[in-house]
Amino acid sequence: MKAKIRLENTVANQELARKIREANRLAENTIDISFKDDLSEIFFEGERIVIPEKSWFEESMLVKGQAKEKDKGIEIFPQDKGKTVNLHLDAELVSELNEIKNHTMSKTQHDLILELFKKGLDQYNKEKK
Repeated sequence: MKAKIRLENTVANQELARKIREANRLAENTIDISFKDDLSEIFFEGERIVIPEKSWFEESMLVKGQAKEKDKGIEIFPQDKGKTVNLHLDAELVSELNEIKNHTMSKTQHDLILELFKKGLDQYNKEKK
């Protein structure tokens, strides 16, 4: 998944596009630049897109991704994906997690969530009575 912005292809935006291209080049950030078939829009696409001045950015430019303020500028990143988290667990918990893993290996993510939801509702109803 990549971040993507667009600019209307005007003389002013052509200059802005050059500045954005140069800022990404200086940041050693590779971006692809393309044009709409009728040349009415300029597209930037990359793992991230650096826009060094906040005043250059408008929400309407954003096609795909999320804008985050960075120093004096803006960086466009792809939408959040799943995150990796490292945890240090005690041996007893690891053993329990391995049991759960063995129990769930043959089930889909949808099946597991449905099962957990149902068990949670059953437990809630028992505690409610």
